[in-house]
Amino acid sequence: MPAAIQIVRFRAKADIDHDDVIAINERFQREVVPQLPGLERREACVTGDGEWVLVLRYASMELATAPPADHGMEVAGLFMQMIDMSTMSATFQTVVSE
Repeated sequence: MPAAIQIVRFRAKADIDHDDVIAINERFQREVVPQLPGLERREACVTGDGEWVLVLRYASMELATAPPADHGMEVAGLFMQMIDMSTMSATFQTVVSE
């Protein structure tokens, strides 16, 4: 079964400080990421104009698209509150070569 990549793009709400987003992202990375089934790697990037790009690699498309469990819901909720949801998008791709 091939691996899958999820790409998530978003911008923080205008009234949220950049350092606060970085801090909650670091918490998410420490507290939530290790508990996500099939997640092999997660990288967070931010562009010069403030767009965040998350790249997540899962063991399979089935695991990548599975309904979220309650792993780290508090931290995930705090992170989601900082996001301007009108700017958020997520796509999934199947890995065809490594």
